[in-house]
Amino acid sequence: MEQATHFKLGLFVLAALLALGALMIIIGGNTLGRDAVMLESYFDESVQGLDVGSKVRFRGVVIGEVTELGFSYEVYQQQLPPQDRRQYVRILAKVNNPIFANTPAAKSRLATEIGRGLRIRITPQGLTGTSYLEVDYLDAAANPPLAKDWTPEYSYVPSARSTVQQLVGRTQDILGRIQKLPLEETVDNLNTVLKTLNNKLDQMPLERMTQRADRILAEVEKVPVARIASDSSAAMQDLRLASGHLQTLLADPALQAAPADLAAASRRARELLDKPELDSAIQRLDSTMGRLDRLLAGREDELGTTLDNLHAISGQLKQLSEQLNRYPGSLLANPPPPYQPPR
Repeated sequence: MEQATHFKLGLFVLAALLALGALMIIIGGNTLGRDAVMLESYFDESVQGLDVGSKVRFRGVVIGEVTELGFSYEVYQQQLPPQDRRQYVRILAKVNNPIFANTPAAKSRLATEIGRGLRIRITPQGLTGTSYLEVDYLDAAANPPLAKDWTPEYSYVPSARSTVQQLVGRTQDILGRIQKLPLEETVDNLNTVLKTLNNKLDQMPLERMTQRADRILAEVEKVPVARIASDSSAAMQDLRLASGHLQTLLADPALQAAPADLAAASRRARELLDKPELDSAIQRLDSTMGRLDRLLAGREDELGTTLDNLHAISGQLKQLSEQLNRYPGSLLANPPPPYQPPR
C-alpha cells in the first residue's frame, strides 16, 4: 500500500514537471515567434562550438537562437563552377528585435547601423567548448564585410572574426615570422661578436688603465671641494645682494618716471623741429652764410693785411696800457724817461 502511494506521488510529480516544461516551451516559443525575423550572416572561419539552438545575443541580451548551419554555395552561386564558389559558412538565426525587422524603415536603419560598425561574431562561452553569436559594434574599418556577389535572402549582418580566431591568426603570424628568421646565422654572428670582444678585451692594457684611473682619483681627492663650495656660497650671496640693489634701483620712482620724461622731451623736440619758424631761420642763416662767402671771395689778401694791422694796433695798445699803469701822468706831462729793465 505504501509503495503504491509512493509510486502515485512520483508519477504525479513527473507529470507536473513535464507539464511545466511543456508550458515553458510553449511560452518561450510563442515569445520568440512573436515578431521574430530571420537573420543571415556568413563566416570565413571555423564555426566550431556553434550548433542549432545556440543563443544569439545583442550586446549581451539574448534576442534569438541559431536555426540553421550550412554553406553559402548550397544556396547561392549554383551557376558557377565549384572551384569559383565562395566557401563561406552560412548561418541563419531567428531573432526578435526591432532593428532586424523586415519593414523598409528597419532595413534602412539596419544599413545605417552596419555602417557604424554593427557586426556579428562567434564568442566562446567559458571553458565548455560551446559558443554563441554576439551582435555588437566594432571598428568598421578594421572589420570590413566579406566579399559577396549575391543578394542575401534574409536580413543580413556582416560578420567579424572571432577573438579566438584573431588570437590564433596573430600567433600563427608571429610563429611564421620567427620561422623565417635566420636563427643559425644570427647565433653564429653573435658568437663571432663575442669572440672578437674577448680578443679586444685581452689586448687592452687593463693594468695601465687602472693605474691611470687611480692617479686621476687621487688628483680629484686633492681638489678643495669645501673651499670651492664656500666660495660658491659667498658668490651666490653677493649675487643675491646685487640683485636686491638692482631691484631697489629699478623701483626708484625717478627711474620709473624717466621713460615718461624722455618721451615728453622727445615730443617737445619733435614739436620744435616741426615748427615752420625753424625752417625759416635755417634758410636765413644759409642766405647770410652765402653773402659772407660772396663778400670774402677774392679778398683774402686784404683780410690778411687787415688782421696784421689789427695785431700791430693790439700790441701798441698793450704798450700804451703798460705805460699808463707806470706813469699815469705821462699823457699830460713830459714824456717818461726811457725804460730800464730791473737789475
